[in-house]
Amino acid sequence: MTTSHQLLALLAAAALGGVIGLERELNAQKAGFRTHVLVALGAALFTTVGADVAGSDPTRVAAQVVTGIGFLGAGAILRDSGGVHGLTTAASLWVTAGAGVACGLGRAGLGAFAVGVGLVTLVGFKLLERDVFPRRRGHEVVLEITDTADVTDIVAQASRVLGAAASVRRVERGLSDRTVLTLSSPLLRGYSLLDLAVRLRAVDGVVGVELDS
Repeated sequence: MTTSHQLLALLAAAALGGVIGLERELNAQKAGFRTHVLVALGAALFTTVGADVAGSDPTRVAAQVVTGIGFLGAGAILRDSGGVHGLTTAASLWVTAGAGVACGLGRAGLGAFAVGVGLVTLVGFKLLERDVFPRRRGHEVVLEITDTADVTDIVAQASRVLGAAASVRRVERGLSDRTVLTLSSPLLRGYSLLDLAVRLRAVDGVVGVELDS
């Protein structure tokens, strides 16, 4: 590719990374807009420069990019007592890097198609998981309760509101004589976060509610 084509490839990679990064940013993920733009840009740059070196094998450069993104993706994955978090963000980084490599090899159209499919997966399939397969995974429910409240009773009432058995993940000391109770529970099909939050807040002893989407 000529220098002008290489510059356009880098810009295309940054734009494609920004598309997925914007979705992650809007969902308040730690790896957001800037991270995905930089990943795509870096992948495209390494691939473009590697392909320009006489006698080089672009596939070997791409393989090294994949290895590097593996480490970056591992940093996005967190594990705690409630399970593993960040797998989707790590996967989005892989797709973003792949799009960058495609742009670096002059296949921006292929990269754009992959990003489009990735975006449909992140947005559309999330709605499918929520409304059609809501019991496939546990949702985090954080309740701030008074110190005098019976935790066992709170869990039982919360389970009735959520429509499924809630398991206790953490019980922590909060501020101003409060206890923070973190639960995990599958949610019923077609649930409304606002409705659940209002009903949980109405449970005697609950003074604050936080639900993940």
